[in-house]
Amino acid sequence: MFAITLLSLKRMREPAFFIFLGIALCMAFIVSNLDPIAQQLNAESIFAQVVEANRSQSPLLTSAFIMFIISAFFGGFLGASEIPKDISSDLILILLSKPIRKISYMLGKYLGMLIVCCSLYAGSLIVIFLAHWIQSGEIYPFSLMLKQLYMIFAFLPFCGMIIMISCFTGELAAMIISFFYLTFSLSFSFLPIAVAMLPKGVAGYAGAAGFIIYYLFPNFVFYFLDFKMFGLVFFMLLIYSVTLSIMFLMIAVGRLETMDYSKNSDL
Repeated sequence: MFAITLLSLKRMREPAFFIFLGIALCMAFIVSNLDPIAQQLNAESIFAQVVEANRSQSPLLTSAFIMFIISAFFGGFLGASEIPKDISSDLILILLSKPIRKISYMLGKYLGMLIVCCSLYAGSLIVIFLAHWIQSGEIYPFSLMLKQLYMIFAFLPFCGMIIMISCFTGELAAMIISFFYLTFSLSFSFLPIAVAMLPKGVAGYAGAAGFIIYYLFPNFVFYFLDFKMFGLVFFMLLIYSVTLSIMFLMIAVGRLETMDYSKNSDL
């Protein structure tokens, strides 16, 4: 598994990675002085009520959220081509002919993509914190800096989703489908709030019907919530991210089990 991860991390030596990293760092510097998300929202809006940064000493920074999106886009662009590229070059036949199980191969690809995304995001956070210190002479509180790292949890299901979709499609289609998927995920994240506003009798049926859909889409609003560090919500968020990632990866492994690796396959 780790050999596959190291093979995937060779992408970090390619010019494309350094170009994306340079763009991400420049973008991080540009957006470093943006106010926290909740301060830019109407206090009466649903989203502001969910974020509730006004009562928190460690709100989610708008700059960090923007860089999460950019890091996910760049990391997804690099990671979406991993499995289709292995298939088109027949490298996957060589790898799977060795004593490497399909689940180990999939986990190796997953960890490689996760490291790339987290590296881009972590580098962006360092630039944001340093830019704030240079421009204002103040250092962000440690609790606030730590809160921005919670967004890394959102990379867990995101990377699993990209890997899964790339097993069914080519790299370009994987990127397109994945970001449409993310758009719908953000929409469905507000489903429980919308259900709660319905009449009692209707809400029960709507909640039961929407639960499965709500769970299967990565609910990124969870990562915006104000909660105690390393408390119950923290661990439940981690469990949710891990279980959703496992589900995506198991679907991907199932696809590998039934895939035709010949040149005439659908990939």
